[in-house]
Amino acid sequence: MRYGDFASLCERSALPVCRLFGNAVLPSCHLDVYDAGSAVFVNLPDFVVSIIAFFFVGYLAFRAHRKIDAVGRREMTLLLSFFCIMLVFNIAGADFIHSSGQVNRWLGAVNTALVVSFFWALFLFGIVGFQVMADGSLKSMLTIIGTTLIIFISMGYIAADTAFGISNGLKPKPSDPLYSPGVFTIYLVVPLVAIVLFMILQTTIVVRFLSARLPLVWLVSAFFCFAVGQAIMFGASKKMCQSTNNRIDGAFFATLLDSAAVSCIYGFWSAITVDDNAAFEEDEYKF
Repeated sequence: MRYGDFASLCERSALPVCRLFGNAVLPSCHLDVYDAGSAVFVNLPDFVVSIIAFFFVGYLAFRAHRKIDAVGRREMTLLLSFFCIMLVFNIAGADFIHSSGQVNRWLGAVNTALVVSFFWALFLFGIVGFQVMADGSLKSMLTIIGTTLIIFISMGYIAADTAFGISNGLKPKPSDPLYSPGVFTIYLVVPLVAIVLFMILQTTIVVRFLSARLPLVWLVSAFFCFAVGQAIMFGASKKMCQSTNNRIDGAFFATLLDSAAVSCIYGFWSAITVDDNAAFEEDEYKF
């Protein structure tokens, strides 16, 4: 597979980003479809797990907001809220195919921008523990929201330009309609870099400032869930679809495990922001 080539990825997996390249870009094995008026319901299992994940992660955001004395509670609430928004657009852009090709492409662009924006916010959340800015302060919140909005608009433009040829510079050539190094980079490479940086930052905090090591279990679990989810989505989705007679594919497990990874990140944060400070190095740890 060439760098930037979505042909094999879109052939194996029902990725929202594939909608950028037109309505005809569907995996070779797709699930049973159901008519839903102006749209076609193409992934019922992923729809169900996305709804459950939305309410569960929303509950975690509510719990994070109520941890009044926890450092970084506003940033964690914001991060979980971003993920819920991403789930909503994943439902609209991945679980349905709309009769309008324009709508499908725009939803693909929004989904792509939201994925990059979420992982940017995750990276920024990883910096909160170093108290570069006072957590929960207006400056901290505006920095996260403002820069994430800039990332969303910038990545959204790249995705939209790829889909609609706004500048005629990013739209794939007719001879190679699924080749887009730009989208490939922002959709796959940037999130991976953000995750690695987040893991390094949080591991540094635990090793340097926290006497307990149990929170690392949450952190490793988050990375494991995300990695397995992506492996299933990109590597096993087609075989899963074929073996279940078009009833379930990798998108179901990817959404489930991505949601589990976010829940583990919440568990990690909760474990190192408990009210009992006995496990912390006094006057040193600042998460």
